[in-house]
Amino acid sequence: MQSEYPRAMKPEVLLREIEPGDLPLFFEHQRDPVAVALVVFRSRERDEFDQHWAGILADDSSLKRTIVADGQIAGHIASFGRDGQREIGYWIDRTLWGRGIATAAVSAFLCLEQTRPLYAGVAPHNVGSMRVLQKCGFTLCKRAIDQEPEAAGESHLLLSLAAPDANEGGIS
Repeated sequence: MQSEYPRAMKPEVLLREIEPGDLPLFFEHQRDPVAVALVVFRSRERDEFDQHWAGILADDSSLKRTIVADGQIAGHIASFGRDGQREIGYWIDRTLWGRGIATAAVSAFLCLEQTRPLYAGVAPHNVGSMRVLQKCGFTLCKRAIDQEPEAAGESHLLLSLAAPDANEGGIS
């Protein structure tokens, strides 16, 4: 069932703990070929997906949440360690794109995830995700050299969210 929001009406977005019943929907989200092409990601078969998520849920060092928009599961968001850095990633159901859900979810998540700098990898052609991250204060660092194991052979751009500058806001 596809939700319909008038463009002027923003959905109420909240983050909650991930529940086992969320995973079948997350599995379907990552099978969407349009979304997969935007993130340069290889969707996982069920067994591989279950194994991947068992690792995520068992990792106490990662912060992970289900994104809920107007009572409907819209996706998930997480932060995790990679190559000695803290990184953020998220996935929104394609039927809900363009409604401000990702921006609201990332903004709310940044209140929970206090690590700075915080990084995000984005495929160069994923303009929507780039815009979400920039609205939330991320800036372009560089083109990432290393490829993700599940990437389809295209590099990612690396964005970062720096710690607030102590000299900002008139403090000298």
